[in-house]
Amino acid sequence: MENLLIYFLKVNGLIVLFYLMYVLFLRKETFFTSNRWYLISGLVLSLLLPLVTFTKTIWIEPEPIVYENVKPIIHSTFETIPVEETPFDWTLLVIGAYSAIVGLVLLKIGIELISFYKKIQKQNKQKEVDYTLVDSNSAENPFSFFSYIVINKEMFTEEELEHILTHESIHVKQKHSFDVLLGKVFCALFWANPIIWLYRKVMLQNLEFIADNETFQQIENKYLYQRTLLKVVTHQHNLSITNQFYQSLIKKRIVMLHTNQSDKKNVWKYATILPLLVGFMLLFQIETIAQVKENQQKSHVAKVEAIGFSWDKNATDEEMKSDAELLKNQGIDYKFSKVKRNKNGEIIAIKIEFNDGKGNKGVKEIKGDDPIEPIYFNAEEGRIGFTTEPDYSDYVIDEKLSKQFGTEIKVKMAKVIDDADYPTPPTPPTPPNHPFENLMDAPTPPDFPSVPDFPSNIDDKKAMEKYEKAMATFEKKMKAIEPKMKEFEKKMEVFEKEMKLKEPDMKKFEEEMKIFEQKMKVFEKEMEVYEKEIEKSSAEYYINGEKVSKEEVEKMQTDEIESINVRKNSSPNRIEIKKTEIKKNK
Repeated sequence: MENLLIYFLKVNGLIVLFYLMYVLFLRKETFFTSNRWYLISGLVLSLLLPLVTFTKTIWIEPEPIVYENVKPIIHSTFETIPVEETPFDWTLLVIGAYSAIVGLVLLKIGIELISFYKKIQKQNKQKEVDYTLVDSNSAENPFSFFSYIVINKEMFTEEELEHILTHESIHVKQKHSFDVLLGKVFCALFWANPIIWLYRKVMLQNLEFIADNETFQQIENKYLYQRTLLKVVTHQHNLSITNQFYQSLIKKRIVMLHTNQSDKKNVWKYATILPLLVGFMLLFQIETIAQVKENQQKSHVAKVEAIGFSWDKNATDEEMKSDAELLKNQGIDYKFSKVKRNKNGEIIAIKIEFNDGKGNKGVKEIKGDDPIEPIYFNAEEGRIGFTTEPDYSDYVIDEKLSKQFGTEIKVKMAKVIDDADYPTPPTPPTPPNHPFENLMDAPTPPDFPSVPDFPSNIDDKKAMEKYEKAMATFEKKMKAIEPKMKEFEKKMEVFEKEMKLKEPDMKKFEEEMKIFEQKMKVFEKEMEVYEKEIEKSSAEYYINGEKVSKEEVEKMQTDEIESINVRKNSSPNRIEIKKTEIKKNK
């Protein structure tokens, strides 16, 4: 739910960004077709960019001690957790209300589509090369929708009709109805964002600019075309899914018809959105992942295989919450509910539910008037659920794990690999020092004051006086900077000389780097051998076929050993020792 809300906010933010850049840089340009694709791309990219994420890996140092082949049991007693009523989820209500409005707006669009096709069904249709002309006496003003142009021929002269059909056929050929529907759908999905309605408005205006511009180039009587625009401005049409002849403000359209073509150099303005999109990706679309570096320490190596919990009649709120968090960290959703107590505060009823999201789930519920018996829960690979009381006879308390988890942890005896069992790793070569390592930093030039802007109106005396004062201040600041510039030039001379002196050192450094790279290749090969030895370094000890610990082997005297057989092909290595038989005196 939270991810959906974040995605929704990002999409709306990008829509606002594309709209503002259009208004600031592109609205007054005559690149109408390019503006059309900019506006469509803005909507599409607003949906797609929040779905694109890049990962950044941060390497962190591992814990100095890791456990392997150990089965810890967390044994704790808890008092009850109070019965909590599930609060009403207002988020679902808000999402439901928002979705309902989205549905109503989409339904309205659907009704308009049906209404349009029903309206033209019984009208006179005339098939042309690029469009189908629908002559409708009920049409108040001309409009087009995909391949249909609807017009009331009785309302216009032949020349006016020709102009209107030229205009509307451009909408049809360039499939402007797609833009209109796209804008409507986005308004339905993001109706709460006021900018999306303004965004759709500039999309529709730009479509009219495209049609007007191309029509103006094809017709001869340009004055009559402008009169035709004014003639239909008072008529209205209630289908918002269509390209209407009067669509945008007539004044803007006529102004655009007489606006000089924009200089091609101004196409750079389309690139102004790129730094902002890059900034958006860097700020919001980079996901940081922490990776633990491979631990090459060799002492007390172990791995947690199982984790167990228990609760009895004296369970406490804080302990139960703590255990629920521990299980959540293990990927198990654990809930306590319907807890009841007697006068002594002992639990007499409780309901426990768990779910690991992998198909393992269960419920345990106890009701009655007597205090509950202890409840045991075990979580290990392949087996998760409620269990009987475990046998702790062969478990010992592990102080380090107990400190880490904040409660007593008992562990089974496990094999521990000592430092001596590992081969010595190879030492990596040291890279040579770069000759520029101790070089002084390049000097920084002084900051120059900004030149005052020249007034746009030369006849404005106040503006000119203000400009002259600003220029006088600017000249004073420039004179003040002159000593700093001379100091900067001197430092640059020293810096350049030092750079030239380092040139022989750079050649020597390059030769040393080649030697270093060769040493690194040798080191990599040594590391491969070392890793293979690590795999074979662990061993199991057997005396007369019975498995024993390394400590027992070390206690043996040399005269007790008859033979030793090392099986290196097995994993781990198997060391078999045969004891000397003791001969009895006759």
